[in-house]
Amino acid sequence: MKKILLTTVLLTGFAAKAQTHRFIYDVEYKKDSTQNIITKENYHLDIESKIIKYYPRDFFVGDSLVTQNLPITEGSKFNTSHIIAHKSGSADYDYFDVLENVVLKLSSKNIQNWKLTTEKKKVKNLNLQKATTNWGGRNWTAWFTTDIPFQEGPYKFHGLPGLITELYDNKGDYKFELVKTQNLANPKANMYIDYMIGNSVAVDEKKYKDSKLKYYDAPINYLRNATTQTQSSEEFYLNDGTKVGQNNSREVNERLKGNIRKYNNPIELDKAIKYPL
Repeated sequence: MKKILLTTVLLTGFAAKAQTHRFIYDVEYKKDSTQNIITKENYHLDIESKIIKYYPRDFFVGDSLVTQNLPITEGSKFNTSHIIAHKSGSADYDYFDVLENVVLKLSSKNIQNWKLTTEKKKVKNLNLQKATTNWGGRNWTAWFTTDIPFQEGPYKFHGLPGLITELYDNKGDYKFELVKTQNLANPKANMYIDYMIGNSVAVDEKKYKDSKLKYYDAPINYLRNATTQTQSSEEFYLNDGTKVGQNNSREVNERLKGNIRKYNNPIELDKAIKYPL
């Protein structure tokens, strides 16, 4: 495990209610469960006095570039697809998902029934204890520490006597590892996060699934609308450089649909959407 930047000053700062406590996780996962290809990203877990947010670090990077008037490198790919938020002490989570030009807000109650073990270990300056659970269609192992007095963790995981610092499933599809902690005395608002939460549309599970299936039917239409709004030409380019026009739009659409079916390995496996061939 990488060195966790945790100091005595940070620990004493946990009691300060005005601060945001930021925990940064390395997340390794398989988009396609049938292949041993690992995607690596960083995620932020921001614990505020009233709300907890979990989101890809790219939200922070993109906001920093804009607020500092720095250029975004051409061809940059940002993961700003989703945010998870819940009120402190609540098991009711809101999942914000970008779909076409709409942000869907799906609310759900999430409780893990943890089984604490007597197995313990020390990593750097943290005392960890092992716990296990079956949740979301997967068997999970977590290591938590009471040295950090928050009953929180990455994604929707929570409810242990301390912060979850390591988490992984028995299939090797997902692994979360705490790598850095920060205390933000004067946290700044993130325009992208505020926009997504403030402009979301609440849906139930059926509406959410129907919306995802509708997008799956013709993903090329969304990409065309998103890239040709300010252009007169109907031709546009995908992130991989593919030029899309009338001659190949159907072929590209089928390829995009194939990718959606292929990269369908969510954390909550029991909620995976079954896309038709």
